[in-house]
Amino acid sequence: MSDLAPTLAALRTAVEGGLAQTLEDAKGSDTAIAGLEAFHQALAHAVLGGGKRIRPCLTLLCAQACGMEAPERDPNALRAALAIELLHCYTLVHDDLPAMDNDTERRGQPSVWAKFGQANAILVGDYLQALAFCTLPHADGKALAPLLAQAATDVVSGQVADIAAAADPTVCDARHLLYVDTLKTGALFRAACALGARVAGADDKTVDACAAYGQNLGLAFQYVDDLLDADQAKDNAEPSILTLCGGDADQARAYAKAATQRALDALAPLDAKTAPLVTFAESLLARIA
Repeated sequence: MSDLAPTLAALRTAVEGGLAQTLEDAKGSDTAIAGLEAFHQALAHAVLGGGKRIRPCLTLLCAQACGMEAPERDPNALRAALAIELLHCYTLVHDDLPAMDNDTERRGQPSVWAKFGQANAILVGDYLQALAFCTLPHADGKALAPLLAQAATDVVSGQVADIAAAADPTVCDARHLLYVDTLKTGALFRAACALGARVAGADDKTVDACAAYGQNLGLAFQYVDDLLDADQAKDNAEPSILTLCGGDADQARAYAKAATQRALDALAPLDAKTAPLVTFAESLLARIA
């Protein structure tokens, strides 16, 4: 990803600044009320505590691929990118809760519930989901909200299926695992890419192509992540692509490669600058080469 690194760095800088400003604007005079200062600290911990910002970068890259120049400087494109990242942060906060994955750490730091308590974590997640929709630009005729809403509902459905598989691994056949990965991971990638295309004014065919790219890239990302977790001897109690492959890492890599190829094939209808999207997808496989 060396050729893409400067571009991604610039996009991340814009996203980080936008996220910080969004939280500052949302704070207002709330901190004068008891309890709200800690709550806004928890919000900042959830959103500004690190992360690769992959999803918002994809939003901006897809906007660029669909003809928008310097999307990180376009208010509508940046707001769409911020919205998908805020939604992603909400899912992480709720995913870490004791009733879900019971994770006490996130990105090398205490998870929100571990540091600020479960009640604050639940409310932080609720707030971030609403803030995502408030942040989304209301561009005439571009129908952005349904794309974000579909991702939000898909993630919940995926989590329900994931919890069922964790409770009873025997239900986790290929169909079940694909459902979980498609909805928990693929849905946000799909929405990120579709939002970028839509905010750039792309037609429906192009938006669908970007959405398909994101969907399959999300699957590839999940498979690569599962493989890297296994290589790092992390706890892999939850079903993953390796479970489906009987622990065969080579077979799991083949699944990741196939998903990446489907993502690249989806870009065929685009008559624009897809090189960054191709490089981004190919760089995923390089992590498990």
